[in-house]
Amino acid sequence: MAQAEAVPSRHEVELKRQIGLYAATAITVGNIIGSGIFRSPHSVAQHLTGFWLVLVAWVIGGILSICGSLALAELAVTHPKTGGLYVFIREGFGDGWAFVFGWANLWVIKPTVIASITSVFALYFCNSIGITAFSGATEVEKARVAMAQFEVGSAAILLLTFINWLGVKQGAGTQSLFTTAKVVGILGLCVAAFTLRSSHGAGPMEALPTAQSHSLLSAFALAMISILFAYDGWTDSTYVAGEILEPKRTLPIAIVWGTWLVIAVYLLTNIAYFHVLGADGVARYPAVGSETIRRLLGDWGARALAVLVAVSTFGTINGAILTGPRVTQAMAADGLLWRPLAALHPRRGTPALALWVQAVLSCVWLWCANGFEDVSGWFVTTSWLFYALTTASLFVQRRRERSDRIATHEYRTPLYPLPAWLFIVATALIIGSDLHDSGWKAWAGVGIAALGFPVYLFWKGRGGRRA
Repeated sequence: MAQAEAVPSRHEVELKRQIGLYAATAITVGNIIGSGIFRSPHSVAQHLTGFWLVLVAWVIGGILSICGSLALAELAVTHPKTGGLYVFIREGFGDGWAFVFGWANLWVIKPTVIASITSVFALYFCNSIGITAFSGATEVEKARVAMAQFEVGSAAILLLTFINWLGVKQGAGTQSLFTTAKVVGILGLCVAAFTLRSSHGAGPMEALPTAQSHSLLSAFALAMISILFAYDGWTDSTYVAGEILEPKRTLPIAIVWGTWLVIAVYLLTNIAYFHVLGADGVARYPAVGSETIRRLLGDWGARALAVLVAVSTFGTINGAILTGPRVTQAMAADGLLWRPLAALHPRRGTPALALWVQAVLSCVWLWCANGFEDVSGWFVTTSWLFYALTTASLFVQRRRERSDRIATHEYRTPLYPLPAWLFIVATALIIGSDLHDSGWKAWAGVGIAALGFPVYLFWKGRGGRRA
C-alpha cells in the first residue's frame, strides 16, 4: 500500500496542452539560432576557402538538419508526448537506451548547453554595459570581469528558471518574444549589409591560421562540426510535444518549417558577411557579425550588435531551460528516476523540482567553465549520437506499422528511407571526425552518457520500474 501511495497520480504528472503553433515554432527557431551564426562562419571559413565552398557547406548542414527533422516529425506525430527524444528512443529501443539518453540529458547535454550559451550571453551583456577586460588588463582585473560574467550568467539562468516555473505560457511567451526579436535583428543586419556602404576602416585582423595538410573531405568534416552546432536545436520542440495544441498539425510545421526558416536566415547572413568582409575577412575575424556591422555603422553599431547577440542567446537559454526538464519529468513519471521529479506544481502545472535541479547543475557547469569553447565540447558529439539513435527508431516504428502492432499515422517522412539513412550515415562520419580531432572532452561527454548503462542496471535491480 505504501508503495502505491508513492506513485504520483495521473493529474500530478500529466502536463496540459497550452502551446500554440507560433510558440512551438519559436521554440524550434529560437533554440537553433543562438550564438552560432555570430561565431561559426569564422570557424568554417578557416577550414574552407572561397565563398561558394563555404555556402555549399552551410547548405549541406541545412539539408542534414532537414533530413533529421523530417524523420523527427513523423516520430513526434506518432508519439506526441512530453519528453521528445526520450520517448522516441524508449518506444524504439526500450527503457535501457531511453534511460541512458535521459541520464546524459540531465547531467551533461542540457546543463552544458545552457552553460555554454549563457557564457556567450554574459560576455556580450557585460561588454554592452562596459564590463570587459581590455588588452593589457591585470590578472586581478580579468578575475573581476570573469566573476561579473559568472554572476550575470547565473542571474540569467535563475531568472529564466523562475519564469518557466511560473507556467508554460510564461515560458513559451518569453520564447516567442525573444525569437521574434532576434530574427528581426538578424534580418536588420542583413539589410544594412546590402544597402549601406562600408564607411569605416577595418579593425585589427588576426593572422590566418597556419595551413593544415587536411584533405578537402577532412576540411569539410571539421567545418561541419561548427555548422551542425549552429543548426543544433531542431529537436527541442518535441520535448514539449505533450503540451502542444493540435500536435498532429502543429509539430510538423514547427519542426520542419521552423528548420527551413533557420536555413534561409543562415544562408542570407553568411552572404551578408562575405559581401561586407570578403572571404579573407570572414576567416580572420572571430566576431564576424560585430566586424560587419562596425564597418557599416562604426563603434555604436558594434555595441548594438553586442546587444543583439545578448538578446539572441538570452532567448536560446530560455528555450533550453523550458525543454530540458521535460525529459527528466517524463523519466520520473515512467519510474526511471526519483519519483518527486515527476510531480508538477499543483497550481502552476510546471515540473518545478526538475526545473530547479537543472538550474543548479547549469550554474555548476558555468562556474567550472572558462568560456564557450571550454564547455561546448562536452555536448555536441553526445547530442548527435542520440540524434542518430532517435532517427534509427523510425525504422523500428515502420516495421511495427507493417506488422499492425501500431497504427499508421497520416504524416509520413517524404522520400523515406533516404532522409533517415542520409542523416545517420553523415552523422556517424562527423561524430567519428569529432572524436578524432576534438580531444578528451568529446570522449568524456560520451563516457558520462555510457555510465548510464550501469546506473540503469543498478536502478532496475533496486526495484525501479515504469509507473
